[in-house]
Amino acid sequence: MRKILIPVHLSVSTLAMAAALPGAALAQTETQQVEFQQSADEQEVEQVITDPAVEAEDGDIVVTGSRIARPNFDTVEPAVVINSEQIEARGFETLGQALNELPAFGLPGSSPVGGQSELGPGQSFVNFLGLGSERTLTLVNGRRFVGSNTASIFGPTGQGGNQVDLNVINTKLVERVETIVIGGAPIYGSDAIAGTVNVILKRDYEGLELDGQYGIAERGDGANYRFRGIVGKNFADGRGNITISGEYNRGEGLVATQRPDLYTGGFFGAPNDPDSPFDNVIFDDRRIPTLSEFGVPTVFDFIPVSPGQAANLGFPQGGFVDDQGRALRFDAAGNLIPIDFGTSFGPLDENGQPTTFQIDTSGGNGFSLVPTTNLLTDTERYNGNMLASFQVTDAIRVFGEAWYSRSTGVNLRDQPEYNSYFFGYAGDPAGAVILSTDNPFLTPQARAIIQAQADGDTFFLNRANTDLISGQARGKVEVQRYVAGIDARFAGIGGREWTAELVGNYGRSETNSEGRLLVTQNFLNAVDAVEDGNGNIICRPGAPTVNAPTISTTCAPLNLFGAQTSQAARDYITAITRPSSINKQKIVTASITGPLFALPGGDLSFALGYEHREESQDFDPGEVLRGAPDPDPTDDADGDGDPTNDRVAYGQSVLYQPLFGEYNTDEVFGELRAGLIGPSNDIPFVRSLEIQGAARYVDHSVAGGDLTWTAGGSWQPISDITIRGNFTRAIRSPFITEAFNPSSSFFDFANDPCDRTLRDEGPNPTVRAANCAAAGIPEDFEAQSDNASFLQAVAGNPNLKNEKSDAFTVGVVLRPRFLPGFSATVDYVDITVKDVITELTSDDIVANCYDATDYPNNEFCERFERNPVVGNPALDNQLNFIETGYFNGAALEYKGILAEVAYRTRTPFLGADSSIGLNGSYQYIDTLTSQANENSAQVTTGGSIGYSRHQATASLNYNNGGFDSYVQVNYTGPAQFDPDTTATFQTPASVEDIAFVNAGISYQIEKKFSVRLVVDNLFDREPPFPVPVGGGTISYFPGVLGRYFRLGASFGF
Repeated sequence: MRKILIPVHLSVSTLAMAAALPGAALAQTETQQVEFQQSADEQEVEQVITDPAVEAEDGDIVVTGSRIARPNFDTVEPAVVINSEQIEARGFETLGQALNELPAFGLPGSSPVGGQSELGPGQSFVNFLGLGSERTLTLVNGRRFVGSNTASIFGPTGQGGNQVDLNVINTKLVERVETIVIGGAPIYGSDAIAGTVNVILKRDYEGLELDGQYGIAERGDGANYRFRGIVGKNFADGRGNITISGEYNRGEGLVATQRPDLYTGGFFGAPNDPDSPFDNVIFDDRRIPTLSEFGVPTVFDFIPVSPGQAANLGFPQGGFVDDQGRALRFDAAGNLIPIDFGTSFGPLDENGQPTTFQIDTSGGNGFSLVPTTNLLTDTERYNGNMLASFQVTDAIRVFGEAWYSRSTGVNLRDQPEYNSYFFGYAGDPAGAVILSTDNPFLTPQARAIIQAQADGDTFFLNRANTDLISGQARGKVEVQRYVAGIDARFAGIGGREWTAELVGNYGRSETNSEGRLLVTQNFLNAVDAVEDGNGNIICRPGAPTVNAPTISTTCAPLNLFGAQTSQAARDYITAITRPSSINKQKIVTASITGPLFALPGGDLSFALGYEHREESQDFDPGEVLRGAPDPDPTDDADGDGDPTNDRVAYGQSVLYQPLFGEYNTDEVFGELRAGLIGPSNDIPFVRSLEIQGAARYVDHSVAGGDLTWTAGGSWQPISDITIRGNFTRAIRSPFITEAFNPSSSFFDFANDPCDRTLRDEGPNPTVRAANCAAAGIPEDFEAQSDNASFLQAVAGNPNLKNEKSDAFTVGVVLRPRFLPGFSATVDYVDITVKDVITELTSDDIVANCYDATDYPNNEFCERFERNPVVGNPALDNQLNFIETGYFNGAALEYKGILAEVAYRTRTPFLGADSSIGLNGSYQYIDTLTSQANENSAQVTTGGSIGYSRHQATASLNYNNGGFDSYVQVNYTGPAQFDPDTTATFQTPASVEDIAFVNAGISYQIEKKFSVRLVVDNLFDREPPFPVPVGGGTISYFPGVLGRYFRLGASFGF
């Protein structure tokens, strides 16, 4: 479920850090090394490093982003390859790790790092160019792979998409991973708006290889170990091949308390100094003194306040006090001790007491969120694969693939369930607990104080129930996939060889999760404890019963005072949640490709094809999260006109709604490639000229029909320089969650733009301030919506249209003849996405209302509500409901530069067979913005944490026979917390740039045995201050993990 009380001011969505690939030698297969030794044109060898391709039967290659075989590796779009040697040298456990080190990949849609969803923790979805993981298409051998994203707003991404979990792909089976920017949509269909990731598997593998690897942080935690194997055999005189691979991987998780020097509870708050030029400054050790894991008692349904708050704000002292007037809380033993309110932030009076209402302080003994922060998911994974092919005749080949994967992820910590004044009225599921003053679990000391000060025979308890619900959640993902196909070569026009292929693809991904939920009625029964007259503490006889699926049905009294909870009580009040999700994919593709006739610079070649695709998702929240039938058959609680189908929640969690949705597509596609001029034409300054284009019509059963197309070309004035460019119209169709999700409620936060620290911020501060004033919200308004969650709702939209993007790239490839072994590419990328399918966050909804010039007459202002003014500063004007939802927004825009450089040269003076390679990769983000509609202000993401404008990688590799070594530097530039705020909004307003250095060595003995050592974060650099949390964790995770060692060995023959 969506949790409460997260440190919002530091929860900044961020990109993964840029990372370097190992040196160029690691990017060569054995065949390519031979070519390196034999070729007279060494530039062509280096092209292998940067351009993706798959070798066809006749020696031509098929480049990712095309179905037409060609004689060279050139592409018209920016492209990067990671091959098996690079993956092995870096010791990556998953392909997600490999891709997330590239500068062009942004914050993953999901990864094992940071806080996790209950519905599939630890999954790995990559995000090309930071445009969203749902806009990155992932293929295996050029074919779609079944997605594992859960069809629920509570899933890993919180929104729709067909994201592929890269954890399920055994890295030992991978030959290379190819990526291209933008151009894949007309070739492969929907979703490739940012680009395409194509995982190419080993083909016709023969031999046996086994390996193992163990990794551990220098601090002795975060251990990971794996075992992998692959065996392949040719048969029938080489006409057939069967390859089987397997993998086991186990990784230990990590929580924030294991890094106490980094995670100190830092947060932003108003400065104590009234003359400070900044609206917010950083404080350490965030605490919530009105909450405690041991309980904070109050006389009535309010909160305990410090003496300063009581005096300056006229608040009543809601808490119990000692003889010195200090508010009290329970300790672990159940006795009452003074609350240490720590240091207040915000303006202070002459006695150092706060003059504004606040629930956070710096220091003290209030509740801390640090122990509830998950840094790394605990994972376990089994992967098994079988590939087979058989050449029936010289012209006909049949092939197949079988996949099975089972992976388990455990989110070790999350926020607990709370009972507090901030989340409901006393007696409500999330409100303060109402208890008797003669509760037998009270210690004599506590009972004396409470009975002397209570207003009647009851009192109230505010509590963070960390001992009842730890937040641990477990998810198991099982994936099955089967591919079967046939291809045939035959004579086409003019006797030229054509190829036809027919292939079927079936995939199924099932996610089963487990979490825990407090059942409200059982909880109330258990806390209503009495003595039975014989000195035994029991549940009060005659308490209401509920047919809830708790672990135990026998009521056991619950002691909430201190750390005194019994396991029997936990079992009685706790139910295990078991939601599940099943995704299915069925695809049939038929295609034909070949040359039509010769042109001066090569062939005019074509590809034509048809594809039928069916996708379905079935989400079942399970009995506990679905809730119980409403006992009142006359009350239509959900407003659907049928009072008989209503449900009521068992606990604090909102009701999870089941969802089933499906769609199908019929798609036809075509492609042309023409070599207009070649070197043999001997035309000055036109050594070669090539154009290509493709189109695909997609008939989607929900979104209707749309055309996606691309056109591009390359011009080589001389052999040293190639100019290339491409224009693509791409689409992304609405996925099942976005189109079919039923109205679902949840609790979440919102940054209120009318808060006194935010009303003069945003993309248009003057408009915002004027609109907040027009709403009657005072200038000194203190919003609580960023600290206390409140009710929100979201629903799917069956009327969604396809997203459409217009994108182009233009670049240059340099392979100077005077510098053999050197190549470089520089490309400008421009992508504009219109009709963006988005679930606006609560922040987006409220900000777009007050930042718009047509306030209050825009659609966003109709989607939220505020409390009425009743004279209570803790409640007046506070947000109490927001309706989010999916719709086609205005625009998403990316503009940037991608660059790659590679150089390799032999160094006989450093060893007879030695060589040195240099590699570099760079991304510059000029623009990364979004806009909800034409009247809303643009929101800037480029330059924020994780979206640093400058990200780069560089590596130096040395190879000498069986010995390899490399040093790699990953650089992330400085980044702001929020680029749309003014210079005086907060300090520090940004984090500094940082570089992490990795290194590795390996040694191979006669191609049979090899050993390798990898050291990540060689100099044990810490993340920049202040350490980002939430999404920012992954951006600087090498610094969080610290120096990390991986030792591996492999044996093969």
